[in-house]
Amino acid sequence: MRQSVVFMFSGQGSHYYQMGKGLFEHNLVFQKWMLEGDKILSGVIGISILDQLYYNNYKKNDPFNSTLYTHPAIFLVEYALAQAVMDSGIEPDRVLGTSVGGFAAAALAGVMTFETALTAVVKQAEAIETLCPPGGMMAILNSPDLYYENSLFNQNLELAGINFPSHFVVSGKPESLSEIRIFLKEKAITFQLLDVSHGFHSSLIDPAAATYQHFLNTLVLHEPQIPFISCSDTHTLASVPQNYFWEIVRVPVQFQKTIDALEEQEHAPYVYLDLGPSGTLATFVKYNLKNKSSCSKSLFVLNPFKDEVDINEKLKDLIP
Repeated sequence: MRQSVVFMFSGQGSHYYQMGKGLFEHNLVFQKWMLEGDKILSGVIGISILDQLYYNNYKKNDPFNSTLYTHPAIFLVEYALAQAVMDSGIEPDRVLGTSVGGFAAAALAGVMTFETALTAVVKQAEAIETLCPPGGMMAILNSPDLYYENSLFNQNLELAGINFPSHFVVSGKPESLSEIRIFLKEKAITFQLLDVSHGFHSSLIDPAAATYQHFLNTLVLHEPQIPFISCSDTHTLASVPQNYFWEIVRVPVQFQKTIDALEEQEHAPYVYLDLGPSGTLATFVKYNLKNKSSCSKSLFVLNPFKDEVDINEKLKDLIP
């Protein structure tokens, strides 16, 4: 019996310059959706995201943290990649998104149109860049107990997400993150500063809430046509409330609990297919399944180290 396929979409921190460029040059479906989205964006913000991603000679590891660019760039790459994967014959049985990845999941599930989702992503980025103070995020390879039990963490930073039992993310002001970085280096704890300009999933973005929620109230949302999983509360949503598209970037990401909940369902085992730019969610799934007697598996298409150009070859075992 065919395993259920879960399309997964990652959020801020998974992006980089040149992401998906090989596919853009070799896969006509991916290229079509990237061009269509770029045309819409050029009319909305007056800037070509494709120029930013592919044609300005930026290297993959160059700083890329303007929310007005990264938000729509992540959405476009993920949505275009999903369309290219479906064109190869692989259909999702479920979709889930973490943070801004929730927009790609929603558009794919029919909650909103491609153009509406892209506009909603841009409006959110504009509100955050205009109204919110600078901030940052840090991924830490350690038990979340470190956050709960250490006042240096829980009094100066906010928990932004738990991805697997030994990986969590915090948000905070730049000066607070600098202090934590010194502590982590002294303790030889592995960490990574995310390439973002704001403290997503924390009170640092609250100044944008009213403006963005006013915009969300103008949208018409539809019931998901594909089971739609929220990584904010771990549930499959039969309908999507207006405020959902603010909550997904404001409340902590509960990725570990979401995978745990899926694994307990009768539809398991799954193929978790990471359609984000970096393949990080596929790695997170592997660590969540590490000590479970699960037959599920995780796969990715893109990562910063190898830009796949042949989806059929990469996912040949899933193609009917």
